[in-house]
Amino acid sequence: MKTTLILCLVAFVVGDDKYDSSHDNIDLSEVLGNERLLVSYTNCLLDKGPCTPEVKQLKDKLPEALETRCAKCTDKQKTAGKQLVKEVKQKHPDLWKQLVSKYDPSGKYHKSFEDFLKN
Repeated sequence: MKTTLILCLVAFVVGDDKYDSSHDNIDLSEVLGNERLLVSYTNCLLDKGPCTPEVKQLKDKLPEALETRCAKCTDKQKTAGKQLVKEVKQKHPDLWKQLVSKYDPSGKYHKSFEDFLKN
């Protein structure tokens, strides 16, 4: 959510230690500045539309990333995830609410996620 897309478009796993960093250079401004693209990616994360392979990988790893506070994320993925979340929360609160409803319906990760965003 908490990341991204969208969170996060930043968490892709290959190994056991860290998420795959091959997509760390995604242009976040392109995603955040393109309403159609942002909605499309969000729809994938919400099971409301098709997924690109990259967003599908994110979607598959998002629950683990939330549970572990992104423990396997690279520094670049953490930074990008924080940027995405802050932007979506601020500029697209309706999308954010839908993501939270799907990935943290009970509020289980709320406090730890807010702490993660502060660091």
